[in-house]
Amino acid sequence: MNADTETKQAAAVKLTKRAVDALTYTGTGNGACYAWDPEVKGFGVRVYPGGRKAFLVAYRVGNRKRFLTLGTFGKDLTADEARKLAIVTLGDVVRGTDPAQVREQERQGETVRDLCEAYMDRHGNAKKSGSEDQRRIDRYILPKWASLKARTIARPDVEALHRKIGKTAPYEANRVLALLSKMFELARRWGFVPEGQANPARDIDRFQETKRDRWVTPDELPRLAQAINEEPNESARAALWLYLLTGCRKSELLKAQWADVDWTRAELRLPDTKAGRVHYIPLSPPAVALLRDLPRADDNPFILPGKRPGPTWST
Repeated sequence: MNADTETKQAAAVKLTKRAVDALTYTGTGNGACYAWDPEVKGFGVRVYPGGRKAFLVAYRVGNRKRFLTLGTFGKDLTADEARKLAIVTLGDVVRGTDPAQVREQERQGETVRDLCEAYMDRHGNAKKSGSEDQRRIDRYILPKWASLKARTIARPDVEALHRKIGKTAPYEANRVLALLSKMFELARRWGFVPEGQANPARDIDRFQETKRDRWVTPDELPRLAQAINEEPNESARAALWLYLLTGCRKSELLKAQWADVDWTRAELRLPDTKAGRVHYIPLSPPAVALLRDLPRADDNPFILPGKRPGPTWST
């Protein structure tokens, strides 16, 4: 039996407390049994074989019949409360809203955990710093808010988290704040929070960060050179000298391959830089000499090979 047939065959009775109390199950084979209010079109109550009674509204969206349960009689709602809620809900339908769809959206895909997963899948994993985003999500965000709805997170919540992290790690607190700001900016685009909802990570004062520069003094250079030369690991020793001779970042040197070295032009090609573009590093004569002295493995393309954990080399 389809929904339209059920509503036509169901009883019509004004749904007062007395009337709902008197209703009994009259269906067959556990089939649906309804009573519909003649004054508020679409407002009804379903009676279950076990005796439970639940208020609901029925309405159409296009050619589709929709049912929305409002609550259980005597437990969630009185008859008068259900009538008032039905009038409001049916009014939303007239104004173009589908209340059942709104409820479905509220029940799924809107927790902070869901937002974090969507962020990493759609945005974070494509970033060079994606692993750091995931680490901060796992360490700071999920333990605090995983099961909360994203739309319920407010500025005081973010301020409290930022302040707590900042007591021992102000720099890290600022990075988490920046991550949350980006995450909630995207949450608006993706429908996790209402379009007009303010970003809860905005307008929060960041902790002051002091840039720490440490330069090797002329007196320290001989001791530094001696310490590097005493390093027993050849790759580590070469890496330390190349850091000093080229100014490259650690991640850039560890990814550098022999194919990236242009011996004729004395350049090192860095195809995967932090800026996201190819960069060429000039190689000084000492850097070229160091590279020429390094051994190469036939099955390893990297200038600074790491340990072999499995069937392929890693950097």
